[in-house]
Amino acid sequence: MISTSTRIKIKNILNRLETNQLVTLEERIFLNKLSNVYPLVSGWVSSALGAEASSIDNE
Repeated sequence: MISTSTRIKIKNILNRLETNQLVTLEERIFLNKLSNVYPLVSGWVSSALGAEASSIDNE
């Protein structure tokens, strides 16, 4: 289960990704680690990055 503070941190990072704002390498690693453990977070990340990023990853 993801804590409320972690969920807020994730959503903050994802909002910045969606609006093309600065996201640090540490934050990207944090998202990647959580994406590997929690399918819900993985879905949020895929949604935030959009279809283009998903198609690039699958090529």
